[in-house]
Amino acid sequence: MAEARTGKFWKRLAEQDLATSVWALEPAERALVATPERLDLTARAFARIIDAKSPYTSRHSEGVARTATAIGAYLGLSDPAVRDLRRAGLLHDIGKLGLPNTILDKPGPLTAEETLVMRRHATLTGEILARVAPFGNVAEIAANHHERLDGSGYPRGLSEEHLDLPSRILAVADVFDALSQERPYRPAMLLDQVLATMSSDKGARLCSESVDALIELVSKKEIGGSPVKGPALGATLMRSPSSGRYPWCPGRALRNRKTSLRKI
Repeated sequence: MAEARTGKFWKRLAEQDLATSVWALEPAERALVATPERLDLTARAFARIIDAKSPYTSRHSEGVARTATAIGAYLGLSDPAVRDLRRAGLLHDIGKLGLPNTILDKPGPLTAEETLVMRRHATLTGEILARVAPFGNVAEIAANHHERLDGSGYPRGLSEEHLDLPSRILAVADVFDALSQERPYRPAMLLDQVLATMSSDKGARLCSESVDALIELVSKKEIGGSPVKGPALGATLMRSPSSGRYPWCPGRALRNRKTSLRKI
């Protein structure tokens, strides 16, 4: 107010470097430092917003982060790497905030055009996080959660030699949590069915080391539990697809069922 009365405020608005001038107006005592703890709180807050986008993804981001963190620690990643993995898990689906719910919650098969839109969420995740300096170092890990070792994943079709261990771990954690949850186009799978399905792709599409760590952690009851129900309270969780494959995986669906495109 004092600057406005003296005219200094209006002179600042005419300066060439307006952004710097505006930031200079912020009282020093109100400035918040981006500490690791505050970044973790921010990531968790966004995870809840992301998961609230669809009734079928309740707690999905938190579940992926929890599983990825456990696998990362089990495989001996450093504490900073495990923390980055947790943040990547919490934020991996932030790109879905830019997708319409008519696609996210569609109960039937996606069209080819809708599949392209759905696949774009991973690209958006990378672009969004890359623009936020404190989360820039997890942008690529988060964006790689649908990539597969054989290059059949998306959005870039990266193969084994281009995927680091954190990216591989996050992909396994995402598959584990997604198969354990109900989706509008399929029921949830039981825990033993989830592990059997993932084991069938171990080494081919999913990281063997990460899947083995997951199975060991589940056997020790350090992760896992009852499948998460969808939005209908009391819904019964029943069968899994008899094929033992990923019914939601676009790449596999295109090969096995040309007219039925699936999504996660």
